[in-house]
Amino acid sequence: MIHILEDIDRWTCEYKECKAKCCTPGIPLTIADIKRITALGYSLDDFLELDEINKAFRIKGREGRCFFLGNELECTIRENEPLVCRLLPFKIADVSYSDEPILRLKPVVNCPGEGRGKKIDNRRIETDAISFLHENQKLIRDIKKKGTKGLLEEFSG
Repeated sequence: MIHILEDIDRWTCEYKECKAKCCTPGIPLTIADIKRITALGYSLDDFLELDEINKAFRIKGREGRCFFLGNELECTIRENEPLVCRLLPFKIADVSYSDEPILRLKPVVNCPGEGRGKKIDNRRIETDAISFLHENQKLIRDIKKKGTKGLLEEFSG
């Protein structure tokens, strides 16, 4: 189940205006995200880090920013961006896995693109959020079953 905690009517990414403040290291990745990125020719060592505490894969940082942030503040993998990036202008506030997984989304704070641009397609946001929940559940199961090392070997092999 997806809960959008606060609605936003219109939004456009004004990354040059805010200096791409959402493009930070530590963006969570799903298995599908990792496969899409490696298909672009990146090696796991380039962009992937393991969050041992939370048993999650994340994007490495480079100079305090997302590994994929270009010199002009553009996303260098825009067409293959992680599911979490597709949720913008929302960010994950909370995820809970009980009988029914619940993901809560809240707007990015002080985003200059809020109120501008196209009307937000909440269906698309919900679809991407559900995909993230399902992919993340699969990742958690796979880590428990194969271990992080076994899963990493799968990606690189």
